Amino acid sequence: MSQVQIAVIVFLITTVTSVAFVTKTTDLFRRLGLLDQPGLRRVHTTPVPRGLGVAIFLAFLVGIGASYFLPVERQAVETERILLTVIGSAIVVGVMLVDDAISLGPRTKLLWQITAAAIVILPRLRGEGHGIVMQQVNSPFGGTIVLPLAIAVIVTFVWIVGLMNVMNWVDGLDGLAASVTLVSCAVLFIHTYFGPDGVPQFTISLLPLALGAAIIGFLPFNWHPAKLIMGDAGAMFLGFALAVISIIGGAKIATALLVLGLPILDGLWVVAFRFFHGRSPLYADKGHLHHRLLAGGWGQRQIVLFVAGISAVFGSAALLLPTRELKLMTFLMIGAVLFAIIGALALRSRSLPDARKHRVD
Repeated sequence: MSQVQIAVIVFLITTVTSVAFVTKTTDLFRRLGLLDQPGLRRVHTTPVPRGLGVAIFLAFLVGIGASYFLPVERQAVETERILLTVIGSAIVVGVMLVDDAISLGPRTKLLWQITAAAIVILPRLRGEGHGIVMQQVNSPFGGTIVLPLAIAVIVTFVWIVGLMNVMNWVDGLDGLAASVTLVSCAVLFIHTYFGPDGVPQFTISLLPLALGAAIIGFLPFNWHPAKLIMGDAGAMFLGFALAVISIIGGAKIATALLVLGLPILDGLWVVAFRFFHGRSPLYADKGHLHHRLLAGGWGQRQIVLFVAGISAVFGSAALLLPTRELKLMTFLMIGAVLFAIIGALALRSRSLPDARKHRVD
């Protein structure tokens, strides 16, 4: 069986499974009363089932599991890292599903985010070939920087926990987090399937393929006007999965930074804005880019297509630029421009409400 056939089978199984899980889970959550109510920071006007990210995770799990029944050659280190990814993801989804049901405090959620990151990182202390750690970083000035293990562990914690929160912040409009993640998965799949420097990583490419397929099954239900939302269980899982996948099989951080450049920069801006105004970054306002565009008269679909389009442009640059150094330099240059644009929108906005005691969710 060829690699193309294997990829197609995994894609189809995951997509069909995702649709089935979404449909069944939606009915279950309605019966259980797990609904997201309209509110100050909500864009929907009627109660919708919340926490459907669990369906994305289950479909992803089925897709990866199915690949083990196909003739895919894996090294022991790859199997270990996939297992760590699944365990960490299960913790994220389980805890955040509880949050979707009863609303955990921001510090409690942060503690569990760190715990999930520790699951995939700390096995590295057993020695090389274990765990998932970002130990080599490409310098924008050329060459590779090898980080001491202690620094690498800290950087990886920041990357995983940070991206989980970025995706949670992105999940503010119908279909936004799912669309951005789908673009990211497409880029990471192409990058690993054909391989950096012409060295394919087929086994690793099945991870973004399965994740993207799970989102394809979910997105039609989440498109505006959404019939359901993924909740923290979905947004945090997507952030965790993207962060880990970008490290597995050789760090693809430059690629991830480019394709997720706009959401990451928006998140950095909002955190800086809250700190500057004496507000905790754990408590929310409507200061994110998508909130400002919505207040400026943009429609939800327009905003989703705009942000996903920017991610697609950045992702194309990540695939076409010949070196990782050029990718990082491009990210820094484009990032400076976008940061200035986001800042200008923030300063001109008249619609920023107080960060009223509404927790980030």
